[in-house]
Amino acid sequence: MKASAPAKIILFGEHAVVYKKHALVTAVNLRCYAEAKKSSNFRIISPLGVTSLDFEVHPWISCAIKNFIKVKPINGVEIKIESEIPIASGLGSSAAVTVSVLKALDAEFETNLTNEEIYELAKKVEIDVQSIGSGTDPFISTFGGIWLIPERKKLNFKEFEILVIDTKEKSITADMVKKVAELRNKYPEIVDSIFDAIDGITLRAAKMFDEKIENEKISELAFLNQCLLKAIGVSNRKIDSIVENLCKQGIAAKLTGAGGGGCVIAFGNVKSANFENSFIVKPEREGVRLEE
Repeated sequence: MKASAPAKIILFGEHAVVYKKHALVTAVNLRCYAEAKKSSNFRIISPLGVTSLDFEVHPWISCAIKNFIKVKPINGVEIKIESEIPIASGLGSSAAVTVSVLKALDAEFETNLTNEEIYELAKKVEIDVQSIGSGTDPFISTFGGIWLIPERKKLNFKEFEILVIDTKEKSITADMVKKVAELRNKYPEIVDSIFDAIDGITLRAAKMFDEKIENEKISELAFLNQCLLKAIGVSNRKIDSIVENLCKQGIAAKLTGAGGGGCVIAFGNVKSANFENSFIVKPEREGVRLEE
């Protein structure tokens, strides 16, 4: 059986969401596809290589299988992965592969899991792999749409375009989360104040996305959010350079995801932007699904 799950983009609220603040997140129209076939042993085939259960090469898929076995014991399965989502780019490729694998396993072995149960398993995988996480990425990959996290307020779905620029530098979520946690331990009152400010920006943006998108105001909020993310050390020279170059073209931009690499996003008149390694995505209404 074959399943797919969408990528995600954090529009506002990175890192603050780990500390119980808000994030505005949307699924986007890039998908990871996972095919599961019953087998006498375990085999994983992906762009990263061909392995058995391997928690170094395929940690997310291997942990997904491990957690699924707790629901229904199996002696083997072949998993084949194809993905439109750039790896380690801050677009939720890890969550999308986890959720799509769990959905494919559920269908192949007829366990009749609900999407809520698939999400809970995927959230466990996130903790298994990186020890900490908000559960945001697997939630969005499972359910699709545009949401205000953590209260799971689903916003009115709107069509708009997001420019994504891939820095071609890997973004390792666990490393960046740890870096921010260490900074917060040193300066809790300062970093918590930054998280409060990010939270205010996110809530203001969520109201606009739910009612009427005003490109000029959204751009201003994106600029402020980027400045605060830079203050907690998750931006870098490549990201700063991209943001500055887009600003010269009259387009406000910010990093998305954990930072330290990955992708930069921009709103507004994005079709006028001229940037290499860039592409345009749109919000995705549908979450995880079975494929024909």
